Formats: sequence, structure tokens, C-alpha cells
Amino acid sequence: METINQQIIQNRRRTWLVLAGFIFLIAVIGFLLGLIFAYQSDQADIMVPIYTMMGFLVAAAIYTFFVYMSVTNILMRSSKARQLQESDDPTLFNIVSDLSLAAHIPTPDIYMMDEQAPNAFATGRDPQHAAVAVTSGLREMMNREELEGVLAHEISHIKNYDIRVSSITVALTTFIAGAGAVMIIAGISMMRGGNWLGFFGGGSRDRDSKDSSYFWLAVLAFGFIVWLGGWIVKIIGVPIAQIMQFAVSRQRESLADVSGVNLTRDPQGLIDALEALKDDSTPMKNPEAKGAALYINEPTNKHGQTPFLVKLFDTHPPLDERIDRLKRLLGEH
Repeated sequence: METINQQIIQNRRRTWLVLAGFIFLIAVIGFLLGLIFAYQSDQADIMVPIYTMMGFLVAAAIYTFFVYMSVTNILMRSSKARQLQESDDPTLFNIVSDLSLAAHIPTPDIYMMDEQAPNAFATGRDPQHAAVAVTSGLREMMNREELEGVLAHEISHIKNYDIRVSSITVALTTFIAGAGAVMIIAGISMMRGGNWLGFFGGGSRDRDSKDSSYFWLAVLAFGFIVWLGGWIVKIIGVPIAQIMQFAVSRQRESLADVSGVNLTRDPQGLIDALEALKDDSTPMKNPEAKGAALYINEPTNKHGQTPFLVKLFDTHPPLDERIDRLKRLLGEH
């Protein structure tokens, strides 16, 4: 049986491997697109795909940095969460403050989402710039021990720097999806531009008419290749990125469960909370796709048995599996 420390070490190692996979995926996409551009322009220079790859990596780094620096504002705004003051809910603040003290981190900002579905998540750049959010449904449903279990899980995400890893993987996944979408739009625009050039320039009778036709066809062909490359990124690159992102999420959720128990020293509180979440089927009104992996419970409420390929796109391990894992680690099962 693995100890908690062994699980922590193993999960962190797997997480860094997945992050390396993200970098490799972006580099491969950039390199392959460079090969396509080099082929289309009849340039056999190997530096073309290398420059494209480097450009992709730099663009991904810039985009990831922007998302990383503003992730709390982005997610809280998209989740329609409002920041609480201590006078709004002294009990909630007391629990978060005590758990933060036990974890040796600053007390994070606390937000409330007007959602009847019980759920919670943590986000931020690091423990010094972190926030936790709970739904009104979770606050009303849970007793103090269960609430402590849930919040200890979220505080563990902050302490273990899961929030940093989650911010980076969310940013990289959205970058790849955005790159595919931009390429599709750019390809369509170029093909329309080629048609426009052909319509207005194709009837020319001067000596450059033939060259104009070649240029028109080249623009059309290049636009088609960019459009096709965008769909390849969208159909192949995005699912691969999502599989890696969700793999990180599943590992981090299991780690946060056992780390949270270390904070409260009350495993039953978290076990009871997870069982309550399992029994509840209230869907979230507006589950945010890019933030789904951050919640303690998958917002889409996909419980039960699912095929292996579908499980690859699960943001969380099944609740039954998480409960059984806690019981085994604690010698209760």
C-alpha cells in the first residue's frame, strides 16, 4: 500500500511529465505547420519549420503568462462569483483561516457563487495570490466537518501549487484551441481573398495575366493549407491537449484528497462530503468549460461507469474511487 508521501511524489512526477508533453505537443504542431508552409512556398530550408516551431513556443509562453497573471479575475468573472468579507460569513472565514494556518500559507480570498449545485474550487498564481470559491448550495448543504473537508481539499491545491499547474495547463489547452480557430478563420479569409483576386484580376489581358493567375491560385492553395492545418490542430491537437490537461487534473484531485485529510486529521469529514456530492445530482447552471478541472466535483456530474475512452476526458476520478482510495489509505477499508 502506498503511503501519502509516496503518492505525493508520484503525482508530482507524473504532472511534470504531462507538462513536458504539452511543450512537446506545441513544438510538434509548430514544426509541422512550418513544414507545410515551407512545402507550399517551395522552400526546402529546414529553418522554416524551426522558426515556426520557435514562434509557436514563444506565442504559447506569452499567452500562458498573461493567463497565469490574471487567472483569478478571469475565472471569478466567468463564474460570476462575488468576493466575501469576513462579516458576510464569519464561520466560513474562520474555517479557511484555520486551515491556511495549518498549511502554513496566507489566507486566500474567499468568493461565493450563486449556484445551488454543491461545488468549490481554488485558483490563483501561488499561495500569496490565491482564492477559493464555494457555491451557495455547498455552503447550505454541508455541516462544519464536511465543509472543513472540502475546504481542506482546496487549501491543499493551493499549498501543493496545484493552482499554478492548473493555470498553466488551462492556458496551454486554450492556446492550442485558439491557434486552431485562428488558422481556420485565416485560411477562409485567404481563400476568399484569392477568389476576389481571381474575379477582379482574372480578366486582365496584359502580359502579366498569366502571373496574376498563378498568384491567385497560390493564395487559394495557401489559404486551403492553412485552413486544413487549423482543422488538424482542432481535431487532433486539441483532444490530445485536453487528455493531458485532464490527466493532470485527475492526479491532482487524488493528491488534494489525501493532503486535505493531513490538514484536518478528520478523514470522515471529507469522506462524508464526497458521499454527499455523489448523492447530489443538481447540475450547475453555467459550468465553465475551461475551469471544470478546478472544481472538487466535476460540474457536469458525470457519475457512474463510463467507457475507457470517455474516461480520458474526465476531469476528475470517479467519486466512488476517491472515497475508496481514502478509506484504503487510512486503513478503514
